[in-house]
This record gives sequence, structure tokens and C-alpha cells, in this order.
Amino acid sequence: MNRAAALVLVAMSVLAAPTSARAELIDFSHQKVGEPPGDFESWRADQADTGHWAVARDAVVPSGSSIEEITPDKSDASSMAIYRAVSAMNVKVATRFKLSGGKLPSAGIAVRIVSPRDYFLVRASAFEGRVSLIRVSNGAAEEVAGVDAEIEQDHWQRIEVVVKDDEFNITLDGQWVLTAFDRHARENGRVGLWTEQSASTLFDQIDISPAVNFQN
Repeated sequence: MNRAAALVLVAMSVLAAPTSARAELIDFSHQKVGEPPGDFESWRADQADTGHWAVARDAVVPSGSSIEEITPDKSDASSMAIYRAVSAMNVKVATRFKLSGGKLPSAGIAVRIVSPRDYFLVRASAFEGRVSLIRVSNGAAEEVAGVDAEIEQDHWQRIEVVVKDDEFNITLDGQWVLTAFDRHARENGRVGLWTEQSASTLFDQIDISPAVNFQN
């Protein structure tokens, strides 16, 4: 390889380098109702699909707006809204969610998203009554750890995950529920919202910040 080509490759790698997690609060109050949320990529069943996430008006949430995942065809396929602006290995992410309808309603936060088929998922399942840490690798999902929890439909709940190296600490409604460890895929990735088998799921503001030492 000549020197010019090497410089081009170095420049490309710098441009492609992911940003670090930074403190930011994402709300949707300034975005147009009915439109896809800005700065998000929408994926469904491992493929880009912009037709299933939209900004919704909700007088109950502090900002007055949320984003909604809708599956009018009652599909069981999972869906993700991936935030484009942040990519990090160690990060703290929190949001509120409300499940409505569906056969096996569940929702959660995805972290270290390398692709729609490779990420970690903190899932809250109303059907199972369980909060789980799930590793998705090449499309195959495996539960790393889980715990019984009270997940209600038609009710706002807050879920938070702090990811630091191989440690995942999860809280639900302000209470610690699970600590799990996994050494796979210790690399930077994006963060996002996830839902599956739900006729309608709402998410409130999303709070993203650098990971800090967790204390329960």
C-alpha cells in the first residue's frame, strides 16, 4: 500500500469513528405530530422501515409529546428506532414507555447496536412479567439474565440501563431490579428503542448520558 492510500484509509477511519456518549435529553415537543421522529433510523424485522414510528401528542407526559410505534397489521416482528447522533460502549439510557394491546406486548432499550441484528436489549415484557437482558447476535436472541417484575399495560413506566464495560445495571420505576454481566461485543454501538408484538407502544423523553459507577 502506498502512502497516499494509507492516508486516505486513516482519514476514512477518523470520519467513521463513532461519537462518545454525551448528556442529552431527547424530547419530541418541537417535532411534527404524525411524522417520523428526527435523528432516528427506523428498522423492522431487520430491514429499514419508516412507516411504524411517529411523533404523537400525549397530554400525560411532561413534554406533551412522545413517539409511538404502531403495527396496524398486528405483526409479531420486532421494531427499533435507532438514535443516530450517539454511539458508545459505556452509556446510561433511560425512558418511559406505555404498552397497549398486542398478543405478547414487550418493549425496551437497545444499546451497543452494531446492526439491527447485533445489539444488547433490556426488555420489559408484560406477558411474561419479566425484565431481561438479552444479547442479539447475528439475529439470534439469547437471554443473559432476567427477573420477575410488574409490567403493566396502559400504564407509564420508567426503565433505565447503565452499561459499563461488561456490567449492565437495570432499574424499573426508580428501583434496581437486575445486575448482569456479559463480555460479548464490548464495543461502541448506538442506542435505540425497541418493541415487539404490540399493537401500540408509546415512549416518552429519552435521557442519554455517560455511564457512571452504579449504586443501588
